[in-house]
Formats: sequence, C-alpha cells, structure tokens
Amino acid sequence: MSEQEINHVNLDLTEYNQGTTVVPDSYYNPNIAPLPKNAKTWTWINYATIWAGMIHNVPAFMLAGLLTFEFGPLIALMIIAIAYFTLLIALYLNGHIGTKWGIPFPSSIRPMFGIRGARVPVIMRAISALFWFSVETYAGGLILDALISIFYPSWSTISADLLGMPLHLTISFFLFWFLNVLVLFKGMDDIKKFELIAGPLVIIILGGLMIHAITLANGLSSLFQIRGNNVSLPNIALAISTMAGFWATLVLNIPDFTRFSRSQKDQLIGQTIGLPILTLLFSFIAVGLASAVIYIYNIPSNDAINYVNPVNIMYLFTDNPYITLILGISLVIATISVNVAANIVSPVYDLISLFPKKLNTWSKSAIVSAILGLLYAPWLWYNNASSIENVINLIGAGLGSVAGVMIAHYWILGKTEIKLADLFKPNGRYWYVSGYNVNALVAMIIGFSVPVIGFLIPKLSLLYDYGWYLGLFLSIAIYLGLERKREVKMEP
Repeated sequence: MSEQEINHVNLDLTEYNQGTTVVPDSYYNPNIAPLPKNAKTWTWINYATIWAGMIHNVPAFMLAGLLTFEFGPLIALMIIAIAYFTLLIALYLNGHIGTKWGIPFPSSIRPMFGIRGARVPVIMRAISALFWFSVETYAGGLILDALISIFYPSWSTISADLLGMPLHLTISFFLFWFLNVLVLFKGMDDIKKFELIAGPLVIIILGGLMIHAITLANGLSSLFQIRGNNVSLPNIALAISTMAGFWATLVLNIPDFTRFSRSQKDQLIGQTIGLPILTLLFSFIAVGLASAVIYIYNIPSNDAINYVNPVNIMYLFTDNPYITLILGISLVIATISVNVAANIVSPVYDLISLFPKKLNTWSKSAIVSAILGLLYAPWLWYNNASSIENVINLIGAGLGSVAGVMIAHYWILGKTEIKLADLFKPNGRYWYVSGYNVNALVAMIIGFSVPVIGFLIPKLSLLYDYGWYLGLFLSIAIYLGLERKREVKMEP
C-alpha cells in the first residue's frame, strides 16, 4: 500500500484527507474505507427511522400475531420487549466500531479474522442477506399483485405463465424488484432519506388502521379476549430466543449504518428508540389489528391464525376501497423499506469487499447484489420453504458466532482500538498467517457447530433452538482462550 493510501486511512481520523485519490488494490476500495468526519452526518433521528423502516415487515407482523395466539397479548409483548432489549446490547457493542472508526462490517471484521480470513464471515453474511432479500422481494410482489387484482379483477385472470409463475405475478414481482433497486441504486444517502419518510409513515398509517378496527370492534376488549394456550417458562424462553434470532443478522450489519453516525450518543439513542420502543409499538399495532379483525368478522379460531398475515387482512377491507388502497400501498412501502435497509445494503458492501477492483462503485455492486437475489428463485419454494428456513437459521447461528468473535476482540482484547491503515495492507498487524487468524476461524466454527449438532440430533434440539445465543457466548469464550494462549507462547 502506498504512502498516499496509508494517509487516506490514517489512524487519526482528524487527519483523514477527504480529497485523496486512491487506486483500489486487492484489499482496498473507498466504499469500505473509513469515512471522514464531515461525511458522518446521521443523527439519532436517522437511526430511529431506519429501525422504523425495518420493523414493519410482513414476517414481523405475523410473528407478533403468532405470539399473541400462543401466549396472549400481554405475555407476547413482554417476550418481544425482553428479546429486543437484550439484542440492543449486542447491537450497540458492534455498532460502536462503525461509529468510532467509520468503517462498515467487511472492514471491521478484519482485525479479528485477518484480511483474507474476513472473507469467510463476509460470504456467510452475504448468502444469508441475499436469501432474505429474495424472500421479501417475492412477498412484496405478492402484495403488489394482490393490490392490483383487488382493483382490477381481470389482472389475475391472465393465464400465461413465465418463469414458473402466472404472468401477472411475474410482472408484479419484477416491478417490485425494480422499485427496490431504484431506492438502493444511488447510495446510503438516498436510503437515509427514504427511510426518514417511509418508516414513520407506515407506522402512522397502520396505527390509524388499528384504531379504526378497534373502534369497529367496540374497544380493546376484543384484544384481550385472546387467551394463550401454550404458556410455560420453557416456551417463553424459547420464544424470546426466536424473537432475538429474527434480527440477529442485524448485529453484524449495524456497522454499515453506524459508520455514518455523528457520535456514539446518536447511534445509541436512535437504536434505543428504534428497536425496543418502536418495535413494541409496531407489535402492539400488529396484535391489535389482527385481534380486532378476527372479532369484527367472527373468524373461527381454527382459521384465525391465517389473519396474522396483513395481506389477508387487506382482502377483508375490500368493502372500503380507500382502506384497502391505503393498507396495500403501506405494505408495499414497508416491504421495500425493510428489504433495502435490512437485506440488500449488507451484500453491497460485502461484494465490494470481495471484489474491490471489479465492483469498485456502489451502483455496480448494488445491481449485482439485486441480480444475485433473483437467482434464489423464491417463487419455486416460497410456499414450502421449511427446509431452506432451517438452513438459514443455521447460517444465523453461524453469524452469532461471528458476532461473538467481534465483541471479544474489539472490546476485551483490543480495548476498542484499531490500526486503520493495517486493515488494507498485507503484512501488517491484521495479516496474521498468510492473511488468516486461525484462532478466530476455529472459535467461529466451534460456536457454529453446537447448533448444527442440535439440528442433526433431535434429542439435542435445544442447542439448535438457542443457537444464536450459544454461538455468541461460546465463540467469545473460545476466542479469548485461544488468543490468550497465543500471547503466553509469544512471551520470552
């Protein structure tokens, strides 16, 4: 790495030269380099609205409803609160590195795994994120297709097929995919502006619809008529783990966003408002809307579970076209919002990190990421996806072990200090052995193996059920043990 490039990633961020022109090498690209202070403009409001834009998605809506039917509304909200407050701790710990050093995940993982070894967790994250991008894109296509069909019934009668889907659904799917790319294409600043509007808007609209539904149901009494049928401490503990695991990948993604923060205070306050508080609000809206609709339309208990899906709720309001239209548009905006922020920003950074010469701009990597998401062909397995969901849950557990290594190295061993220049040059502090830190890879593999054992051996399924937590804490302990043993060997 040249002196010019080293100056570009100087340890002292106050001396960082925004105007330096750098030619990317095998390990460097300006998109994954530390940001100068004048580019770090995000306030707590931006982080609150980013989370507001990520939480109101169809799976989160359905999960809140399912918890309500299983445990009752009060215990369901308690489970959600505990899960997200504990998750907030991990998010803050990993978000700190992005704020302090201005680097995204692919760069922030290099001190732990080595410059080359970091490619392993980067690839793991990209695979998981692109899977969820494909899922949400197909779900968004279904919402858009349903909305068009409600107002133009002839739309759904198109009999031709394309790519294994009815033509009308194929058009809706690719139209929704294009809307995602449109938001993503110009970069993080445009995503920030979109989330600033979309996140609060959708919560306000869905909240208004919930109030309208509860009014039709003659008050909140309909909500509290639901009684949980599976209440026990083991089931509650498992539900907390499931809820935490739902957003576990965001623990790795968060430096991609906090690198733009003006201060640690901004990212902490914004995430505290956005994750536990707004998530609880959205969950209350989901629970209230589903419960009121079930009461209003006298939906039998054996069919009630289908109405935790907001798309099905949309069909119930077809007698009022304005409500249907508002709900449908809100769901489209909400799905774009979560898909861009939670699922596609991370693989854009990941691909730039993996191919810094070829994918040397945000727009190139964005297009490639969106196209790779299509290759998952979600329309072929969306309705029978249990086996694939198991694979993704295992990947999520693997990402928990990555997070553990990050936290152990950055907070305990490194004391939050990093040599920025060495993140991008061979033979520096983070080169280890041929670019790999074997200790980090071993800790990650062992932490990941525990949930795999639980997946393969049904009698040990608890290991799989609590996979993210186990992977996190095991990898912390193993990594610290291996690193301290290495320090002992190096002593004279």
